[in-house]
Amino acid sequence: MIKLIASDMDGTLLNTKHKIDKETVSAIKSAEKAGIIFAISTGREYDTVKPLLMENNIRCQCVLMNGAEYRDEDGNILEEINIELETATKIINILQREKVSARIFTNKGIYTTDTKEEALKEMAYRTLSFNPEFTPEEALELAKVQPYFVQLNYISDLDKFLSSGIEIRKFVAFHKDIELINKMKKVIGELKGIAVSSSFRDNIEITDITAQKGIILAKVAEKMGFERDEVLVLGDSFNDYSMFTEFKESVAMGNAIPEIKEIAKYITDTNDNLGVAKAIYRVLEEQK
Repeated sequence: MIKLIASDMDGTLLNTKHKIDKETVSAIKSAEKAGIIFAISTGREYDTVKPLLMENNIRCQCVLMNGAEYRDEDGNILEEINIELETATKIINILQREKVSARIFTNKGIYTTDTKEEALKEMAYRTLSFNPEFTPEEALELAKVQPYFVQLNYISDLDKFLSSGIEIRKFVAFHKDIELINKMKKVIGELKGIAVSSSFRDNIEITDITAQKGIILAKVAEKMGFERDEVLVLGDSFNDYSMFTEFKESVAMGNAIPEIKEIAKYITDTNDNLGVAKAIYRVLEEQK
């Protein structure tokens, strides 16, 4: 019997307009009424998850930054896993050497070593990749108001930043050169104690090796007293892979990458066709 459902966000819970469909919210509420706990498991940080939860009146626990942070229903941090300072410095040096723009997720917000102009250019690229129907000009204007850009902090003195006691949880980088991204995955993946994944073909996500969705979710389930087969996970991309290896009750989205579909127990519909809602209703129907 399923007692906990954990869903990825981008490409899974969120449709291509980056919204949660009303029917999906209704399915989540139905699951909660049936006594099933619903949780988020995402690569995002809390500041970009909270508004979506509030907008849809969803109150739930969250695995964040691919597992580098875990928060309860009220947003309190229950667990955090940081990248060691020496390793973080090596990552920054590698990214800078290859001129790959990166976001550094910390306990004090998101930082970058880029200038504001470089950051805006990178944000415009991301906006255009998420919204290919936009013109470059439209993407640029939208990029200027995106939280990822507006709330960005700029590092003027890297040594001072690294010695300030700040906690580094995760790195995220996007680049239109897929070959370069793949190269970065290989090079950074060779660093000891590091996990490399991605939510999209054109990005790289870096955390401590123990900060993976599946690993932290397994800890959470154990603390709740749930068996592994009482947890259902949903996802679509590489950064969901650890959930699918940790839990047998796994659901790949119809739009998931082949690697996720291959190891999933079930395949549901796409994120634009209520895939999460359909998976939840299947569980509720089977557990009547």
